Amino acid sequence: MTETWGTCGLSPTNKSVFNLKIEDLSGLIEIYRQTGFTSPGFDVVGSDGEMHTLKLLIKSCKGVLGAQVEGISKPADEYVLILIDVVDVPADLSLAGTIEMEVDGKTVLGSFGNAEQYKFVRPSITTTRPEPYIRFCNNSSIVKILGRADQSYFCVATKAVLEVKVELSTPGTVTRSTSLVEVRESRLLTDIKSLLTNADNYADFSIVCQGQNFPCHEAILRARSPVLDKMFLQKMNEWRSREMIMDDVKKETVGYFLEFVYKGEVTKKVKNDDELIYVADKYNIVGLLELCLHRLPEVEESKVVDMLVLADRHNLQDFKKLMMQRVLKDKTKFLKDEDFVAKLKETPHLLMDFFQL
Repeated sequence: MTETWGTCGLSPTNKSVFNLKIEDLSGLIEIYRQTGFTSPGFDVVGSDGEMHTLKLLIKSCKGVLGAQVEGISKPADEYVLILIDVVDVPADLSLAGTIEMEVDGKTVLGSFGNAEQYKFVRPSITTTRPEPYIRFCNNSSIVKILGRADQSYFCVATKAVLEVKVELSTPGTVTRSTSLVEVRESRLLTDIKSLLTNADNYADFSIVCQGQNFPCHEAILRARSPVLDKMFLQKMNEWRSREMIMDDVKKETVGYFLEFVYKGEVTKKVKNDDELIYVADKYNIVGLLELCLHRLPEVEESKVVDMLVLADRHNLQDFKKLMMQRVLKDKTKFLKDEDFVAKLKETPHLLMDFFQL
């Protein structure tokens, strides 16, 4: 019998930045007042890995008369209201975007969707406008036209050079991996399991935790753990006394640990995953560590770097890749975490792995 473990994750979002300088805005607005004018094309990678060439469409309002920005009226001969759309968008392409420009020495921001919150939008199609498009909304200033607020417009100076920075994001893709664990019940395995059940009769070694004695067998411990094998080989104090004190975990964790050592499985509900992961790592029992990591629910952000280092140390490539994708998905936040940066500096080869992902 084989037992299959599957892992699903999300690769980082694909980001593309486009910088646009618009010179002689007043002339462009006057000539293309009815249709608007488009920017040069720029490429965006979709979640399917395909390259798509998009453009910006800048279109002016027919008149700025009566427009106010933050309660201040703007003269029609110096300012113009513009709409900014992303066009040439395939109907099935999901996007989130931000836009940034300087107006009168202030930074004006706009957006649609929110990549950090996984909110992506698809282009709109209307009866009056059959070509797919997505429109930026003004997030920085309240523009009022004839007393009504409208977030669709940006108010810009016509005589100044307008520099625009656009960042577009597409969703990441679902990552999938599976691993097969051979689970073969045989007479030999049944007999080995019985050693734990009848350990009181045949034990030649003990693990002591929180005052409880766990009888076990040197040969089994040595075969299952390279760390314990080395302890017996070097004839340390535990070898002489025939017992080992495990006072850094709870006694329930020792029970789970020994069940896996003898049976290759943990049948009971684990109360403290962190302790069992700690023990599996300490005694280098890779199968138990992999079992624990697969059973974990969503890993907390504070533990991502520890899980990443563990997976790297024991060559658990699937789980390592999953943790690296968690970091890349929100790398700005992780790079501000001093504990994360400090631990990553202790394992510099992981930095190279990030570049190769």
